[in-house]
Amino acid sequence: MLINMRRQKEHRQVFELIRNSDIVLEVIDGRLSELSRVSTIERHLEKLGIPLIIVLNKCDLVPRNICDRIKRIFNQEYPTVYISARNRQGTKILRQKIRQLSLKKQEILVSVVGIPNTGKSSLLNILRGKHVTPTGQKPGVTRHLQIVRVSKKILMYDTPGVVPFDHPNKELQVFMGAVPIDKLEDPLKTSFFFLDRIRKHYSEGFIQRYNLSSLSMENEAIITHIAQQRGMLLKGAQPNVTEAAKVLMREFTAGLFPYWEEIIDNTKVDAHKSEV
Repeated sequence: MLINMRRQKEHRQVFELIRNSDIVLEVIDGRLSELSRVSTIERHLEKLGIPLIIVLNKCDLVPRNICDRIKRIFNQEYPTVYISARNRQGTKILRQKIRQLSLKKQEILVSVVGIPNTGKSSLLNILRGKHVTPTGQKPGVTRHLQIVRVSKKILMYDTPGVVPFDHPNKELQVFMGAVPIDKLEDPLKTSFFFLDRIRKHYSEGFIQRYNLSSLSMENEAIITHIAQQRGMLLKGAQPNVTEAAKVLMREFTAGLFPYWEEIIDNTKVDAHKSEV
């Protein structure tokens, strides 16, 4: 109950800020480009007539041709730029896009929005040129609205991550980085969801990371392998599968191995955006 009340307050803050913004950047995870969009924010901006730029982050973990394809499809709806905040790539093009949408204004307010853990604060730090906001892999690192001047003309707001309320699949929310791993009641079960999703999409990066021959093994056998490989053992030399499951999920969230999901045809994109 308290978590939901806090989220509702954060959502109200974000939507109020959007109303006063000149431009909004929606930062999404380039690996999960459809899943990490928030349709209610996009529809709200359309009603208000406020320009939106989609920023595909974490594209260092996605092949260039896949990033190009996502950008081409999303560009049909909104100006789209792909970047790697971690490698400081693509931010020059993003600045150009912002300037193109604000030529007639002396000073503009740009809001940075999106679900947790997409790299909003990291992007802000890079655009400013120094560390000004807290960053991290845990959802909810940014708790309050923060304003940062990134140039003489541009003021930027970093906002708390907007966690989708109505998505029925909590395991998918964890996969998207929107729910803390440490608070899971059954980490092993949720890690199985991760493994099933990785099998369905791109698995080579995972296989290389954990020195597997394939993903044909049962889920629990894979987690046991990770526990043994990392020396995570309980008394009697039993593998600590719970901790190994958490490691898998944390390393996925942190982007420690390549992964991406192919984007579907643009005519179907709306049905896959996140709701809040």
